[in-house]
Amino acid sequence: MPAARRLTALALATTAAAALAGCTPTTGDGGGGGAQALTVCTNSPYPPFELERDGEIVGFDMAIADEIAADRGTAKEVVQANFETLESGAALDTGQCDVAIAGITVTDERRAAMDFSEPYFNDELALLTTADSGIDGFEDLAGAAVGVQQGTSGEDHATEQGWDVQQFEDVELMFQSLETDGVDAVVGNVSALGERAGASPDLELAATLDNGEQIAVAVARGETELLEQVNATLERIRQDGTLERLRAEWMGL
Repeated sequence: MPAARRLTALALATTAAAALAGCTPTTGDGGGGGAQALTVCTNSPYPPFELERDGEIVGFDMAIADEIAADRGTAKEVVQANFETLESGAALDTGQCDVAIAGITVTDERRAAMDFSEPYFNDELALLTTADSGIDGFEDLAGAAVGVQQGTSGEDHATEQGWDVQQFEDVELMFQSLETDGVDAVVGNVSALGERAGASPDLELAATLDNGEQIAVAVARGETELLEQVNATLERIRQDGTLERLRAEWMGL
């Protein structure tokens, strides 16, 4: 999860009172036949992983949560939480929710605080260009103006490579700069860049680079049975094509 995500989450918080107390259920959907709902902590908006649409939190993560709840035979209840309580494991430890599904990148620090499922998405670095840019890969970026979002792994990589980096606090401004020739290319996570490429016929993903940013479902330490259920669902949706369909639907990939 980029540092910018944490800044956005804090800026969007509607109350500064006790972060854990601020975790509030926002939706409940699906069947379940009266069984206890699967409570899912997330932090919206963070499209395409989670966003609000017609008063409901939807997105790639929420579609994953729907599949887990369906396999358990329960309803799904979404709990909005401050991202700091998610990455620290506090929301899980205090029983605010059963699982955290919020575009959470697996790190050693986070592994010490919670248990993770098998990854359901590899958020590679991607290179987004205009269709007529003549840029076919990362090796073509020497001398090019490269747009990046502040506080992201895209910024880190572009800076390390010594490219001519232009930073943007707002991702939409970054995309607009690319579309108006303010920058020659954009480097960032494929989840965000793929969605934009899919929505614009004038843009294309020129290349991707695996930087090890794997995203997974988190549960409280020791919740072995729940973790096994989550992993079983993830394996099923990989095998039956559901995961590929959801990637295409929400990320344009």
